[in-house]
Amino acid sequence: MGKITKIGAVIAALGLGALCAGTSNAEEYNHRTSFTVKFTGLEIGKATFDIKFDDKSYSLKGTGKTSGLVEWVAPSTGQFESAGAMIENQLKPEIHSVSVRERKKNPESVKLAFAGEKVVDVEIQSNKKRKVRKAPKYIPIEANHLAAVMDPASTLIVPLSGEDAQDGNKVCNQRFPIFDGETRYDIRLRYKSTRPIKTKGYKGHAYVCQLRYIPVAGHKKNQRNVEEMAANKNMEIWLAPMQGVSVFTPIKISVGTKYGKFVADPTYFGSAS
Repeated sequence: MGKITKIGAVIAALGLGALCAGTSNAEEYNHRTSFTVKFTGLEIGKATFDIKFDDKSYSLKGTGKTSGLVEWVAPSTGQFESAGAMIENQLKPEIHSVSVRERKKNPESVKLAFAGEKVVDVEIQSNKKRKVRKAPKYIPIEANHLAAVMDPASTLIVPLSGEDAQDGNKVCNQRFPIFDGETRYDIRLRYKSTRPIKTKGYKGHAYVCQLRYIPVAGHKKNQRNVEEMAANKNMEIWLAPMQGVSVFTPIKISVGTKYGKFVADPTYFGSAS
């Protein structure tokens, strides 16, 4: 399930946060964002997610697939779904699932269930035999690691209230506790700048936030990939408001690595209705 864990981290990088909506009634909003994902300038994938929310609940669904040369070498598809409640300007996840299929293999999947801000059930399906993660090689997942956490996909919804939505520091300066089914980590954002951005469905500004990955538990000690992610200061997420309300979602993502840069550029950002 290493690939699933990485996908969870990528989903977290594609959408972080849980700020809250400033809507005062139960009006429902439907939003869609579509991306083209490139690595060192070459297209490698496409992704779309739909968000539905009001002042009491939210749901989101997303799909992604490889494209370009990657489609010939290692074709894969993925989808995710999350839903929960919005209570007093806070997201409260209830269900989450992510499924990935490579070539013609059976899909690998993770399903999470939440109750009272705690993870109460984890179901994992993998094509490979799962390794038993025991100390001292691994930092074990403890009961407290499953409390007051979010699933990776729910972080795609980023709501704020009123005047805070006009302040890049208030939007970006956040830290989000995430559990993806196997690993527990935090995502920390810090405000960098405000930039103009234009795509089909949207012309306006976005808050550019530096993104940092902070491992907590469930990973192998001194694992090179984990240490490199934690040390990476070259990751950004751009947050833009949805449909004129004070709810933000990612409109662009940039992740630099020692091999090159991954960039998710928007091809559509706007109403899904």
